[in-house]
Amino acid sequence: MVGSTKTDASIGAVEIPHEGPEEYNNIWQKVRSMWSYIYDNYYQDYDWFHIGGDDLFLLVENLRLYLESDEIRAAQNDGGFHVPPSLESMTHQVPLFLGGRFAYQGDVNNVFLSGGSGYTLNKAALKILVVEGLPKYFPHQKTFSEDTRLAEIFRKLSVFPYDTKDSHGSERYNP
Repeated sequence: MVGSTKTDASIGAVEIPHEGPEEYNNIWQKVRSMWSYIYDNYYQDYDWFHIGGDDLFLLVENLRLYLESDEIRAAQNDGGFHVPPSLESMTHQVPLFLGGRFAYQGDVNNVFLSGGSGYTLNKAALKILVVEGLPKYFPHQKTFSEDTRLAEIFRKLSVFPYDTKDSHGSERYNP
């Protein structure tokens, strides 16, 4: 699905209205509307949701394998044991917010995921964001820094960026 100002079925684009003008300095409102649209229309159909800009290169197979890994399955099961896929629907899912982590202006207590490489949410993270976060925090703010706003909302909801580095310390999400 591609969020757009116009629906064009030939490329999978869907018109998603947002508050304010259509400009770079209003990306936050665009992203708020996209996450709400995704929740309203796709929440029941998918386990993971990824957002990225039009200049993003994504190896979908690599992302899929990472999201299916024992590490991520255990992390969304409260950091505990790996739950077999057949039993996952019967367990409580921890909200996961995955992406390339950065400390805002060097402040390690203010970590955000770079929108440049995109970021990935599981169902629990999407639900808490749309149901509890978006209505309450920054609903009318106009800014280009959607990634820092999203991280700030998640911080207020006690959801923190997950460390997605591989076993060699290399980033999986590169802006």
